[in-house]
Amino acid sequence: MLIFEEHFQDNRHKWYTNDSAECTVCVEANYYTFEHKRSGGSSWLSWQSADFFYDKQEFRIHVVLEKVTGVNHGYGFVWGLANTSNFFEFVISDNGYYRISKYENGIFQDYVAWKRCYEIKHPNAVNILDIRRNGELVEFYINSMLVEKLSVDTVMQVSDRKFGFIIYDKIKIKVHSLIISTPSTETNTHQSNRRADTATTASFVEHEPPASDTLENVFVDLKALVGHEHTKRQLLSLTNFLKVQTERKARGLKTADTSLHLVLYGPPGTGKTTIARLVGRLYKQLGCLQRGHVVETDRAGIVGGYIGQTALRVDDAVKQALDGVLFIDEAHALVPREASSNDFGLEAVQALLKRMEDHRDRLAVIVAGYTDEMEYLIESNPGLQSRFSRLFYLDHYTPSELILIFKKFCHDNGYTIDISAHIALQAIFETAYAKRDRSFGNGRFARVIFERSIEQQANRIADCLEQMDDSAISRITAEDLGIADL
Repeated sequence: MLIFEEHFQDNRHKWYTNDSAECTVCVEANYYTFEHKRSGGSSWLSWQSADFFYDKQEFRIHVVLEKVTGVNHGYGFVWGLANTSNFFEFVISDNGYYRISKYENGIFQDYVAWKRCYEIKHPNAVNILDIRRNGELVEFYINSMLVEKLSVDTVMQVSDRKFGFIIYDKIKIKVHSLIISTPSTETNTHQSNRRADTATTASFVEHEPPASDTLENVFVDLKALVGHEHTKRQLLSLTNFLKVQTERKARGLKTADTSLHLVLYGPPGTGKTTIARLVGRLYKQLGCLQRGHVVETDRAGIVGGYIGQTALRVDDAVKQALDGVLFIDEAHALVPREASSNDFGLEAVQALLKRMEDHRDRLAVIVAGYTDEMEYLIESNPGLQSRFSRLFYLDHYTPSELILIFKKFCHDNGYTIDISAHIALQAIFETAYAKRDRSFGNGRFARVIFERSIEQQANRIADCLEQMDDSAISRITAEDLGIADL
């Protein structure tokens, strides 16, 4: 649950502002400028009053800071602040060190003295600090890397409840955002029933496997898919590999490194989402994943509008997908060819790679998208290349396969086609297939033809329903397929 959010679009929270020979502090467009002009070891603080999270068993403080000028001086987040002589601090420096300390009655006590962290970006770069309470422990993260765990009794025995920012010596920083949240108390699993704070939560659809599923059922449904014979063989091979590795592990034998992550690439409308759901079911039945559910999202669902938001949304999506599959459709949009170095999609990729490593035994990630773009995405980052070693290519459906898909739509909706409709469909799909380009809709195109055909059929029979039996009402003819110009 989001309990405090600040992106500095204005100064609604009334942060301290000043412009003097000692400091300049002001709210600008989407950040808080904090410049300290004194030297000699002195510090400057800015804070807010709040008492809504310190007593909670779980909370998260997420701060995005950017060093602008200055050399190797500390800057960071403070909490439990009563005044300038009593507070806790989590600070980093521009030469790659961090410190966690308590300042009590003007005297410093280091819980973690200056310590090297290679995750700190420098010089003059954006860094993300996280402080997370989980029961009796408080965890400290720098750019998604866990650096320390301290007891609540050590760092949350506060004399007051203010929080804010601190800088040392002559230095200038920008604070891009501060978000404080606690785990949602909602128990609903589906996005349609899930209250989301859009700044910190991902947008997704969750698909659960059948309650009485079996491995045999998974392969029956896989076999029933139209086309994709090569992909079916690949999945069978993967199944055999996972079975053998599981048995070797049970016998105490050495096992090969097993990655559950997949790439599905090819033109649109070729059933990538359907296959991702089958893979989730497969992994569950093989004992690789406990739930086997699939959390389906895309760039819009996990990329935020501000620096730092994206990492939170990726965290949320991963959390929802644990023990199942995180399926990112049109994943190529995360790293488009024309993307700038500041594109938040790059932040999503970095955050995702870290979570894949953190939860490698509880998470499978499946990314899907167009052929050329997906190849560019995978090649754009060595971490993606190493984690996504299994690539499944899904080709265009042939005209005969499109007819089978159309017939399945008919079967699922209680319709039939006569011989004239079959001939008309063959012509429609052969023409469309011959003219296809990268945007050809494949199965989606077949669905459009079906939906328009039953609408056309309804127009044809609406005035004579009383004279028609069930078979005639359910029959699609060539007359209902007069839409070959699609």
